[in-house]
Amino acid sequence: MQLFCLYNTVLVIVGCFLTWIEPKIFIVAMRGVEMIDGKIVLGLGGIGFLIIFFDLILKRKRFLWAYGLVGFTISIIIGVVFFNYYRNQYDGGPGIFISALGAVQLTAAYVSFLFSERLPSSST
Repeated sequence: MQLFCLYNTVLVIVGCFLTWIEPKIFIVAMRGVEMIDGKIVLGLGGIGFLIIFFDLILKRKRFLWAYGLVGFTISIIIGVVFFNYYRNQYDGGPGIFISALGAVQLTAAYVSFLFSERLPSSST
């Protein structure tokens, strides 16, 4: 599970360096790191990457709550960005979709881990 979460933080980080706004007639193409939202998402993705990498090196699962917190926070930020793009009729580029995919999968991995820990073991 931790490798999957590490992969998702890499998706978030890579998505920040790709195009978030597609160019139109009067709209300039912008990458995620050129906007304040993209910088925040990049920082959160980097923090999540370091936390997960630290847990992998120590072979522990101490900061699982941080995986969900980082993924959920990035999902909220990208959701607000999507709303602003829809309201202003911008076309989203591939970078924002890749970052959103990584954030949602990171949050879903944490939620699935929470439910898998609480299920009774089938040792009949």
